Amino acid sequence: MIAVPYSVKHARWLKVLVYSIILLCSIVGTISLTVSLETYVREPVAIWEELENPWRDTGEGLFDVAFLNSSHGWATGKGAIGTGIGEKGGWGVVLQTKDGGDTWTLSYSNWSIRPRFIEIVDSDTVWIATSRGLLNTSDGGRTWYMDNAALGSYRTVAFKNSTHGWTSRNRELLYTVDGGHIWRLVESWSFDASLFQIRFVGEQLMWAGGLDGIYHSQDGGQTWTQQSNKTAFGLAIVSETEGWACYSSWYFSHMIDGQYWIERHPPSRASYSHLTPSHYMDLEFINPKQGWMVGSVTGVVYTPDGGLNWYEQELPPRWISLHAVDFINETHGWAVGRDGNIYRTRTGNQSGRRLVGAGYVIRKPLGGGWVIPSSTVACVILVAFGEIALLQLLERYLKRRKAESIQASLRTQ
Repeated sequence: MIAVPYSVKHARWLKVLVYSIILLCSIVGTISLTVSLETYVREPVAIWEELENPWRDTGEGLFDVAFLNSSHGWATGKGAIGTGIGEKGGWGVVLQTKDGGDTWTLSYSNWSIRPRFIEIVDSDTVWIATSRGLLNTSDGGRTWYMDNAALGSYRTVAFKNSTHGWTSRNRELLYTVDGGHIWRLVESWSFDASLFQIRFVGEQLMWAGGLDGIYHSQDGGQTWTQQSNKTAFGLAIVSETEGWACYSSWYFSHMIDGQYWIERHPPSRASYSHLTPSHYMDLEFINPKQGWMVGSVTGVVYTPDGGLNWYEQELPPRWISLHAVDFINETHGWAVGRDGNIYRTRTGNQSGRRLVGAGYVIRKPLGGGWVIPSSTVACVILVAFGEIALLQLLERYLKRRKAESIQASLRTQ
């Protein structure tokens, strides 16, 4: 009888142990996924109402909505009724309300433009990025001016205060320090990218999302670095280190350290499957915990706990696809979409049907991937066809949750 060396026996037992651990973790992972697929309705349910406006069901729909307070708001889009256009097609329109959305009036129309992003500076001053230039008013919408000195296709405009603003024209970045009288190129902007949204935190920190990624500035917009290469339609920055972004793909992303954006599967009704994706176009966070997203499959979704759970809020049956959302506080919000309708809620902090799928995406070395539910607090190793899935930045997520638990404990002492 030939003696088997101890080292060989040890290696065999080690191999058996490793496979056993992998099998156990796979079972635990399957159980975690199964539990997370359970949905329920959390009462009370938030309700969105459809507001009357003469431009619904016409043209190409509405593109953006923004409110100064609970009464005064604006919406932009393309419409045909009430513009005097006749048979020529949809005109670019700017709508205004002073009663919270109960009634809307036509503030501006122009057949040759496509109005996009709205920036409200104060009750009298509003800037709108359009396909033909920057449209602005300084008297509450009674008169409008097009910035003819900087003609081009604009997608976004943002003001940090009444004098300092930024905008994106074609693939250029511009800024003003005199309230928009003169716009100058940011010479250091070296990215061949069109921007969709620009956000500020404090005096120096800025983020911008666009066609070719997400960009960050630490010196008030003079120099920039690229943080992500994913197309970002919507961008919400809730602190110096945390932010959210809607991608052009099925995914969205979450930044928790001021630098890295973690890809996440979108919240959806059915499962983690790519066969039933939910595509989101815009999002709004009013604080690190409470946020909303709007899109094409699941209209409005809400998180009360920083993205750990998402709930579908109730829309009227006739809604089609939502393009933009705006909230002024945790209860009052508005949304617009492709059907030209404007929707309003006064119960935005209430829930609805709990959704699934909002986990962190992990990639397999040879393609494809799995989703770790955001509520899972164990490192689960999933094995598929011999490939060990990569837990993409899950450690960062767990560290964040640990820090939040410590802070909560200190507050209760």
